[in-house]
Amino acid sequence: MMVGITGNIGSGKSTLGKFLKVKGFKVFDADEIGKKLLREDRDVHGKVLNAFGKGILGEGGVIDNRKLAAIVFKSREKLKLLMEIVHPAIRRELLRLKELHQGVIFVEAAVLLEAGWQPLFDRVLTVFAYRGQRIVRAARRFGIKEALRRESFQLPYSEKLKFTDYLICNTGSPLKMYAQAEKLIEFLRRER
Repeated sequence: MMVGITGNIGSGKSTLGKFLKVKGFKVFDADEIGKKLLREDRDVHGKVLNAFGKGILGEGGVIDNRKLAAIVFKSREKLKLLMEIVHPAIRRELLRLKELHQGVIFVEAAVLLEAGWQPLFDRVLTVFAYRGQRIVRAARRFGIKEALRRESFQLPYSEKLKFTDYLICNTGSPLKMYAQAEKLIEFLRRER
């Protein structure tokens, strides 16, 4: 069973993913898969380079994710173009992972719904946090302006909840989120 973990920026998807890893589950990150494809898949690398130019390259001819993000998170059209190039390859990798692994596996995918990947997953888990909490958390990593900009490209929770099978509320302490995750793990083990 493949469970997709989604939620908007700063909601706590990665924190939940780390907890699930500690509990012995395989947890994959769609963003990391995309970054790996940019490095290792010649077709994806070439198409992205052709679309965005040599200005996105860092040392050794490797695509610099920060430079690429600075371009795509300023323009819906450019973000859409990047998604059209990279998302089909991520989709293929997700299907491969689903075939390869037995039992319950999790995939963190902030853009799970935006990318139309929900049919790939047996269940969708959404991590919820209030907007103010999420922006403060994301601002620690990206800065406030960038956190707000990135959030503007994501579907609102009112849309995400339409596709949600499980909801984890990360509005309190991490311990409260972990307690909810423990209950979810028990439920998933019974459901299999």
